[in-house]
Amino acid sequence: RALFRRAGRPIRPSQAEIRIGDINIETGAQTLTRGSDTMHLSFYEVELLKFLWEREGEPVSRDEILEKVWGLEAGPNNRTVDNFIVKLRRKVEPKPDRPVHILTVYGVGYKLVC
Repeated sequence: RALFRRAGRPIRPSQAEIRIGDINIETGAQTLTRGSDTMHLSFYEVELLKFLWEREGEPVSRDEILEKVWGLEAGPNNRTVDNFIVKLRRKVEPKPDRPVHILTVYGVGYKLVC
């Protein structure tokens, strides 16, 4: 916590529920709910969302995501992060081809906007 204070970042506790726009994500149950529709999320989809949520509004590199979420070192041909972002956009975004929550930051990676 002291490191976050010194860095000027707000402390955001890891939560069992995350709200992104009009959706609610229950991390323990690995479910995403929008209105009356509920869908299952995979373990890594939840972990990726939690990681992005903890850094909400900040661009995060693909390499950092791969290291922190999957525990893997980045390679030039590794598309794991990109593939999971596509899957999450299909579930999170009202229009996946025009994302408003999971945004691409060109030359960097991705950021979450709640």
